[in-house]
Amino acid sequence: MKLARELYDFTDMLPSGVMVFSPDGAAVYANHAARELLGVVAEVAAPLDSFLSETGAPLAADDHPVAVTLRERKASGWRVLGVRRAPGHSPVWVRVQAAPVRDAAGAMRYVVVSLEDVSEEFRLRRELAAHNCRDTFIGVAGETAAGETHCSRLEANALLARAVVQARDKMHPLSVCLLDLDMFKRVNQAFGRRCGDEVIAYVAETLGACLRPEDVFSRMNGGEFLVVMPGLSLREAWQEMEMFRKRLEEFVVPCTGRAVSVSGGVVLLRDEEDAPKLLERVDSLLYLAKLDGRNRIVPDSAV
Repeated sequence: MKLARELYDFTDMLPSGVMVFSPDGAAVYANHAARELLGVVAEVAAPLDSFLSETGAPLAADDHPVAVTLRERKASGWRVLGVRRAPGHSPVWVRVQAAPVRDAAGAMRYVVVSLEDVSEEFRLRRELAAHNCRDTFIGVAGETAAGETHCSRLEANALLARAVVQARDKMHPLSVCLLDLDMFKRVNQAFGRRCGDEVIAYVAETLGACLRPEDVFSRMNGGEFLVVMPGLSLREAWQEMEMFRKRLEEFVVPCTGRAVSVSGGVVLLRDEEDAPKLLERVDSLLYLAKLDGRNRIVPDSAV
């Protein structure tokens, strides 16, 4: 079976992995991203029994999304699978979906498979489960006990990892902001923990009111919040965060008798950048905002 040269050229430029299987279940093509993801598995035509289930056990060939599509004659659902890129290496975890491509008569010509690298998200999910943390991906991660501070950061990191994968898959921009309440420790020290919780609740409510429906946020720890804004340019994201910052200045929190201020950094996801590197970059801008006098949102470049 031959594929058009234009199809090869197009899929090789895609950031997500793409593979093509024949109707008998044999892999006939893997684009550059798929070869990078699967390593030697792609080189040996990706046999369906070379993958792992989410438990780490070998996946039965009949349970692979390609086999499901060939058997049911329709697109499979998304499934997370593991694959060892080389003997002795830790598995890479990928989200996989298969879909049939038919000719004009309705006969299945081949199966196209989409692959997304979700290794970081998968690692964080396992760590969340190990710490008995909830896994919500939207809203505010609570912090009512000392142990939940670690959960809050894990939830925020998992949220970011998922957003990066989705941005790559959809080829959309992704802007991220890291916020920190100014002098939040002093609020707790001067007015008590209950007042600190009231401040956090007020900030979360105000932040939610300033965001679009597709934006999500999570509390990191203390007075830190991570905000994920899919589809927004750097300038648009900065404007949205500036609106939030100014909104905070307009109201007094009853338990403190004063307004709350916030500092933050905003970045746009770069090509080939993963979630940890993006978080490191936005954290450095938050640090600059604090050094520059607080109560400001610093973008990655001039907006």
